[in-house]
Amino acid sequence: MPSLSRWCIRAALAYLVLGMALGSWMLLQPALDEPSLRHPWPSLHAHILLLGFLFLLIMGVAYWMFPRVRGQRTGREGGWVAFALVNAGLIVRLVAEPAVSDGHGGAWRVLLGLGAVLPTLGAAAFAVTILPRVRSVLSPEEARKVRERSITRTPPAP
Repeated sequence: MPSLSRWCIRAALAYLVLGMALGSWMLLQPALDEPSLRHPWPSLHAHILLLGFLFLLIMGVAYWMFPRVRGQRTGREGGWVAFALVNAGLIVRLVAEPAVSDGHGGAWRVLLGLGAVLPTLGAAAFAVTILPRVRSVLSPEEARKVRERSITRTPPAP
């Protein structure tokens, strides 16, 4: 498994735990006779699970499993850029959105806007880098030759 895929999946699992913990905390509030949590917590919960967990898991599996282009995993640099942009945007949002909802403005609002734009740029970087691996870039004959070469280079099992 490529290191980019490992990092995407590790981050996705961390966001899964964080998102589930936040969801549990939100559900515990009424059970503890506290008022239900409102904005920004449900929105952050959704962003953590959808962007942090689901999107990063999809990215990691896609970079790992999608077909190679002429025997190579293309888009590694763009993949790291996408990984960084999605994580940076999500972390900025996690910090800025509670501050904005508490009435702080100015720089916090700018950071919240940045937190909205960065994952979008990350998604675009992901789409651009994975696209060559989605299209049929090898003819069936070329694919057969690549498979045959990779089989002949593999040492026999002891």
